Amino acid sequence: MWTRGVRASIGALLAGAASQAGAAFDCTDAFGNRYLSARPIADGGVQCVPVLPPVRAAKPLSAQDVASILGLADEAMAADAQRRGSLALLPPSSIAISAVPSAERISAYDPLIASVARSFGTDVNLLRAIVHVESRFNANAVSPKGAIGLMQVMPATAQRMGLADAERNLFEPEANLRTGTRYLRLLLNMFEGQPELAVAAYNAGEGAVMKYGREIPPYPETQAYVQNVMAIYRSLSR
Repeated sequence: MWTRGVRASIGALLAGAASQAGAAFDCTDAFGNRYLSARPIADGGVQCVPVLPPVRAAKPLSAQDVASILGLADEAMAADAQRRGSLALLPPSSIAISAVPSAERISAYDPLIASVARSFGTDVNLLRAIVHVESRFNANAVSPKGAIGLMQVMPATAQRMGLADAERNLFEPEANLRTGTRYLRLLLNMFEGQPELAVAAYNAGEGAVMKYGREIPPYPETQAYVQNVMAIYRSLSR
């Protein structure tokens, strides 16, 4: 009768051979010996489970990647933002390649964002940071809650800001930016120019900020939103 040691040795040999052949099952016999097999074993004393493929580690972001994500033209500035941890504040979806806005899409709205910011006396970098976090510069973005366009404006808010036919016009970039910026300007005035509170109110509503004593509401989504916007704003303002 074979000893357990002999069985283990054969198991090891089988494991080596099977691994070279591209084995897909991890099998254990009645003696507790494990080996790999290219197919599950029918023997009642052997239990086999599929071998899961290894998870590939994400490729580290380069300064160029960071520059694209943050919409920065200067890779040195992007490297500084990465070193200071700004990217750690961004939502995971923004780091996915599919969610990174192209340089062309970012630059396409630069003149319009600058013009609207001047019209309302708003910091262009704050406006740009909000657009980045809200829609990744996608004028056709629609959230599950129904927020629309570059600044993800809710139709009810747009109507409050005087935009007619909001559900259609919010897809027009200039109308969306002007409506969202008019609301942001109202919030900045309400909270004495404090961008963190205005940004919190833009996400959660001014009522929520007032409810918590003119502080950022303790909502995880809102707190993360404020951190994300302010991290990009500070990076752009350096």
